[in-house]
Amino acid sequence: MKFVLAAVLAVVLQAASPGQPSYEKANALFVAQKFAESLAAVEEALRLDPKLIPALTLQAKLAMAANRFDLANRSLERALVLDPQAAYAQFLYGMTAYMNNEMKDALARFRKARELSPKDPRVALYLGLSTESVGTPADALALYQEAIRLERAAGHPQADTLLPGARLLLLLGRLEECETWLREAVKLSPALRDAHFELARLLLKKGDSAQAAAEGELALTLSVGSTPDPAIHYLLIRAWTQAGKPDRAATHAAVMRAQER
Repeated sequence: MKFVLAAVLAVVLQAASPGQPSYEKANALFVAQKFAESLAAVEEALRLDPKLIPALTLQAKLAMAANRFDLANRSLERALVLDPQAAYAQFLYGMTAYMNNEMKDALARFRKARELSPKDPRVALYLGLSTESVGTPADALALYQEAIRLERAAGHPQADTLLPGARLLLLLGRLEECETWLREAVKLSPALRDAHFELARLLLKKGDSAQAAAEGELALTLSVGSTPDPAIHYLLIRAWTQAGKPDRAATHAAVMRAQER
């Protein structure tokens, strides 16, 4: 009961903050990707209320978008001094280390975030990614499984959450499990090139070069995702060569040569 009352009081105090309207404006501008205007509004919010934690976390996100992780850390450290239980600020604190490739720091920060927010699938996912990066794949896989379980429990499974675990399963040679994860990812996000590319990689590993080529060609037509075109062309060169169609492989090799000029 005391915890509930404290939470309600915090919401009431936050709503009464003189910086709240400026923060809400800044957040709307951030969503609209108007970062310069958002920064001006969030700075105004913090001028009016230097202790407004959502404004501090937004200030950190703007700094992260500009790759200014030092500035992001300062804002988040201020937020966490004000409220050590601020789970989202702690998660972002982990993200600054992760994005800056400081994996040991990321690991420690995400562990703390998981203590504060054990039902947040994002925390489990990035804790898994950090764990895998320091060389403990079994622990990482368990965290990927937990992230997926949490998303399913919330009714919002995401293809992007399935892909890191699928890649790890492929690396470990657990091909059937990997295919189950990838088929679900493709079903959830059929327009995501990353999912089709990873499925093509798996099929090539299993020796099904024709289907691998089909998935690779489909991936190449899709714009949503982060897999670069050269990676797909390279996979297709291998897939079409193994499928006995060197002319199709040569077409992709020519495209790659032209892109390198």
